[in-house]
Amino acid sequence: MSDKKLSDYDISLRGQLTVNLPVIFIILVIGFGLIMFFDLHFKIAMIIGVILGWIYWSFSVKNWIEWAVSNNVEEDRLLKIGKRGLLIWSKNTIETVTKNNKVPFI
Repeated sequence: MSDKKLSDYDISLRGQLTVNLPVIFIILVIGFGLIMFFDLHFKIAMIIGVILGWIYWSFSVKNWIEWAVSNNVEEDRLLKIGKRGLLIWSKNTIETVTKNNKVPFI
């Protein structure tokens, strides 16, 4: 990438498109698919959808954090943007990725 500094909007948009949008899609498609095709109870189907969405979140948010850090976004700024966009909840999530090179799960 060029030396252009990323705006908060650019960072947030990338997170929304690569993390939150697919998570919502997974929850809804899996949930309603289980209801329609397997006649599963609504609550059980949604819980399964949320679990699968959460698993996807843990891998995709790691990629988003790594992308942001590789583009010289400071951790404090990333935390502020991530909280505002409902992508991450604490600095621990960022540190899990940057310092421990692990996938955050909670």
